Amino acid sequence: MTINYLSKLMIILVVVYPLNILAQDGKISIHNSSTLGPASRYEIVQSSLAAKWTFRLDKVCGLVSLLVSNPKKAMTWESMGIVSAVDCNNDGKNRFQIFTSGLAARHTFLMNTENGETWILTSYKNKDGNEIYGWVIFEE
Repeated sequence: MTINYLSKLMIILVVVYPLNILAQDGKISIHNSSTLGPASRYEIVQSSLAAKWTFRLDKVCGLVSLLVSNPKKAMTWESMGIVSAVDCNNDGKNRFQIFTSGLAARHTFLMNTENGETWILTSYKNKDGNEIYGWVIFEE
């Protein structure tokens, strides 16, 4: 090997290697909500705990659907019941948001951002004994 070759190799290593380290230092953000424009009516929200907790929220009316597998193993949205739901004021104004905690699914909330009324995610058994999920009013 010539000194010229070793010099070039050393320069490449000194320049390229630090760039490689910097490229690996980038932080990976966790996406648990779709990126929306201000006029968007619907939003997809997913808990960082599990894909099982993936919701579609109608931000105007507060209607929530849960992503589920149907009997044919295809993904679909299933409407969730909301106890004491308010009538929809369909004026296009976004009023609702979902908060999901990274600690436990029981810390998942649906909130009316105009008046602070809040519902909490809950599970219960239907008449067939199957577990289903819905929203009940959060008692303050």
